[in-house]
Amino acid sequence: MRKNRIWVLALALAIAGVLGPSAFAQDTHFKIYGGPAYVAPMADSPITFGTVTDTVQAQQKVGWNLGFEGRFNDLLGIEIDYVNATQDVDFGDTTIGEADFSPLTATLNFHLVHTKGFDFYVGPSYSYVNWGEIHLNASGGNVTGSSDIGTDSASGWGAALGLDIGLGQHFAITGGLRYINVDLELETGPPIEVNPLVGRLGVAFRF
Repeated sequence: MRKNRIWVLALALAIAGVLGPSAFAQDTHFKIYGGPAYVAPMADSPITFGTVTDTVQAQQKVGWNLGFEGRFNDLLGIEIDYVNATQDVDFGDTTIGEADFSPLTATLNFHLVHTKGFDFYVGPSYSYVNWGEIHLNASGGNVTGSSDIGTDSASGWGAALGLDIGLGQHFAITGGLRYINVDLELETGPPIEVNPLVGRLGVAFRF
């Protein structure tokens, strides 16, 4: 999965380098942004530990987000961003461990409203997700013990919307929402539905 993330990021940087600033309209910009991200899983799945079956669900968590966008014209832009959050994993009412949620996402943004002080955009997205291992550490309830569960990388389509509020010529407050249709893929066993909604809020530098 790490190789996939490096490959996608390298491809995005290569595209930006080949196009260069001259490929973009004079009144548009590159944007680099970062800040906190809030991850809220929207689904869960039944799974069996030993003889006990219950629902497994990743919990809401705040992490961080970093990304950039290049605008081709007044309407279209390509955005690449990375999110990292460590989520608790619950089995029924018991927290059994934690797992990393690390999607690298490409989005084709349609800037529907674009002024000097206000920019609203929506678009489809595609994400490569690295979950990392599920680090189990539970006591009580139906699960005991401490170990790791291996996971596989996953990918999924989604949809995003965003809003920038300008603070002068080069800075902006930026925020957005993205839905990703993706499962937590286990090395052994059925996948766990997650389908997270990711909210972000940060500061952008535009040039």
